Amino acid sequence: MLKTSTMKPFDEGDIFLSCTYLTNPDDDHMGDGRILQFDKNWIPKGTLYTEGTRYFIVGCKFAPDGTLWAFDCHDHIAVRVSPDGKQMENWDSGRSFGSVNWADDGTLYFGEYFIGTEIWKGTTAKLLDNGTLGAGNIYQYSASLELLAEYVADNSPEFTHFKGVTHSTLHPSGDFLTYTTETARRLMRYDIRNGRQMEDLAGYPDADPYDREDKRWFIAPAYLSDGRLLCTAADGLRIYDEAGTIIKTITLPGYGWAQVCPDVDERYALAANVFTGVATRVDLDGGKLMQVADTGMTAPHRSLAGIAVFRA
Repeated sequence: MLKTSTMKPFDEGDIFLSCTYLTNPDDDHMGDGRILQFDKNWIPKGTLYTEGTRYFIVGCKFAPDGTLWAFDCHDHIAVRVSPDGKQMENWDSGRSFGSVNWADDGTLYFGEYFIGTEIWKGTTAKLLDNGTLGAGNIYQYSASLELLAEYVADNSPEFTHFKGVTHSTLHPSGDFLTYTTETARRLMRYDIRNGRQMEDLAGYPDADPYDREDKRWFIAPAYLSDGRLLCTAADGLRIYDEAGTIIKTITLPGYGWAQVCPDVDERYALAANVFTGVATRVDLDGGKLMQVADTGMTAPHRSLAGIAVFRA
């Protein structure tokens, strides 16, 4: 396959979808890393074929300086793209990071995606020196990417048995992270000021964590600037208030909405479905889907695992 990157310099409102081109019939997470670029109206602008990666690209998010971050958590690689659309040097973190958040003091907080010793059938992942996939903790790094602290975080049991901190978002106060173990029953929080686990924001304590038919679970959280929380779930997109009460549930078509982020105009959110390969803009007040983009990467060739929007 001829791989020519055509990503353009970033403009306000540009939308980015990580959508790996799967190439290995023996590993359903392995392939040519791709980040697709659209303008604010979902018109395609370019594609970056990520260098130095081998698996799904997940967890797209913009740093305060406008750098786009994403992760090949299987190989412990953080991909970074500068605002001119060029890939920077990859960072080998040594751990399966899959999400990142930035504090006001410039430090970074990473969520460790994997736990245990065995990954889900059909794919592979790099082991740590201790023979595990990871510990599912939260890690604080300096702006120069020096490890400052490791925080032992709760993980919620789920039916694949290998997921730790898969998605995370920093509260606008900067006081705590809200995070999930994807397809688990808890919407968890961690106090990064004081290094302690907090009470969950929401959960389903009566649900069997290993029952795949009971789809009362949490997937991807993202804070709006006013403190409301977006979170994708099996039935679509939910909006929570600060007390953990569901303000609104917006039904989205199909199962698999695994990524969400606020739009530049926070009357809207952007969401991506890993199984259907569809991404969309959602009107949060009206509960309606606006523009829709179809990447064509449907299950079993699903790989739409990241979404982000550039705020100039």
